[in-house]
Order: sequence, then C-alpha cells, then structure tokens
Amino acid sequence: MKKITKKQMALTGAIVVLGIGGITIGVVNHNNTVHAQQIAKAKAQKAKVKVELKAKAEKLAKEKEAAQQKEVATLLATATANPSDNSIKAVNDAIAKLTDQKAKAKDNELVKALNARLSLIKKAEAAVKDYQGHATDANKKKVAQEAINNLKDKNDQDVKSQLQKLFDESNKQAQEAAKSAQASQKASSTTGTNNNAKSTDTQTNDTPAVAESGTNNQATSNVNSGNNTYVPNTPNTGGGSNTASNGNSGNAASNSNSNNSSNNGGGNTNSNNSNNNNSGGGNVTPPVSHVFQAWVKNKAGVVIWTQNCSTWAEASQAAANYGNSQFASGNFDIGNYGVTQIS
Repeated sequence: MKKITKKQMALTGAIVVLGIGGITIGVVNHNNTVHAQQIAKAKAQKAKVKVELKAKAEKLAKEKEAAQQKEVATLLATATANPSDNSIKAVNDAIAKLTDQKAKAKDNELVKALNARLSLIKKAEAAVKDYQGHATDANKKKVAQEAINNLKDKNDQDVKSQLQKLFDESNKQAQEAAKSAQASQKASSTTGTNNNAKSTDTQTNDTPAVAESGTNNQATSNVNSGNNTYVPNTPNTGGGSNTASNGNSGNAASNSNSNNSSNNGGGNTNSNNSNNNNSGGGNVTPPVSHVFQAWVKNKAGVVIWTQNCSTWAEASQAAANYGNSQFASGNFDIGNYGVTQIS
C-alpha cells in the first residue's frame, strides 16, 4: 500500500471542504426559497381574504339599499293613498337613508307631488268648514265648491266625496232657512194687511121710506161697539109715529137697538132713517204676539236644542245657525231642524 503524501492529503482535504461548503450553500438556498414561497403564499391568501371581504361588504350594502328602497316604496304607497303630514314625513326620512342618488332624486319628485295634493286637500277642508259656519254667505259657498272641484287626483276621490256631502248638507240647510224666512216674511205681510182690513170705518145707512095708510116714522142709529143688545121693533096700532133708534158710541161698551111703537092713523106714512155713527175714541185691538220655537234634532230624531223667538224668521235663522255651528265643530250627528209655533 502506497503511503499518502502530504500533497495528496492537502488536495483531499480541499475537496472535502468544497463538498461540505457546497452542501451548506445548497441547504441555505433551499431554505430561502421555501421562505419566499411561504411569504408569497401568505400575501396571496391575505389578498384573497381582502377581496372576499370587499365582495361581501358590497353584497351587504346592495342588500341594505334594496331593503331601504323597498321601505321607501311601501311608505310612498301609503302616502299616495292617504297623504298627510305624518305619512309624507315618514317617506322623507326613509329617502334620506338611501345611498343611490339617482333613486333618491326620483323619489323626491314623487314626494313633491304628494305635498301638492295635500295642500289642495287642506285648502278644500278649510273652505268647507268655513262655509258650514256661514252657509248663507254666497262668496264662501263659491270658494268651497271650487276648492272641492280642484281635487282631481283619482286617489282623492273619497275625501272629495266626503267634503261634497258636507257642502251639500250645509247648502240644503241654507236653502231651507231662506225659504222659511221668505214664508215668515210673507205671512207677516199678509197678517198686517188683514189687520188693516179689519179696521172699522164710519158708515151711514139710509133706509128708504115706505108709504102706508097713516104715518109711521122710524129712525135707526147703529154704532159698532164691543157688546150688542137688540130690542125688537114692536108694532103699535094706536096711531101716531113709530121710531126705532139704535145708539152706538165708540166709547160705549154696548150696542143698543130700541124700537118705539107709534100709533098708526088713517093716513100712514112710514119713514125709516138709518144713521151709523162711529166716534174716534173706540177700542183698538192690540197686535197679537206669537212665540216660535226653533229646534234641532239629531239623526235619531231626538230634539237636542231649542230656542224661543218672537218671529218665524228669527227662529228659522237661529236653528240654521246652531245646526251649522255643530257641523263646523265636527258634530255630524245633526239630522234636521225646523220651527214650531207654540203660541
């Protein structure tokens, strides 16, 4: 066996060192590669998670927006069917939560239309209420009817019909009150004419004389008074004259008619003079006073209010005013009203 020289030993050692170094370098490179791969994998995972979270957030946002738009649509439908301050406020609050600016602008335009309708409804309600309290005012009647006619949206037909019904009831009451007032005025005018016709004037009646055998003179004086006493004419065949007198004084309380018999002679001339005297100091009939009772009934026919007045017109107006005031205050249980003469 050959002996290894120092040179060979040195060479062999160098080779061994190079081999070990190469192995070490390879191990280090491998480790670096694995670490880099791990880092890259972690970054990729992180990026994936970020994308997934973003997609999930966007999905949730879309779902939330869709739910909010659905709520807006529901509230809009409610407000459209029955616009009011509360229903429109609820719509505005829901629209404010939307993030879709295009949808928000569209919904705001719908709310503007609702506000315009609500304004017309309030105006009509106020006009009808004012007319109920002043049913005889022609100008308020015109304003109320025009306000009702302005409710042209199909969704406002129910409230329009209700307001028209209230208007018609007040108008009917006003017409009935006007007719009653006219009838009362006509009755008062007729009564005045009749009273004038009943006044007593002075009358003078002359009865033509009748010629008979003998002489018969008869004088009659007739005056109207409160009490009448009649004494029949009694014939007298003893001759002479027959005089009948009837005295009536305006200051006297009785009317007397007395006949004095006279003797009838051979030649009888019958003269009949009738005088009617009415002095100015007679009794005057005072005007008759009446009491008229205004009344208002509810729909069940029960009288809920009465008031006594001195004229039919005053009572009729009082009943109409009370009934209209009840409608104006929201009492729609009023049935009808009228006037009764109680004395």
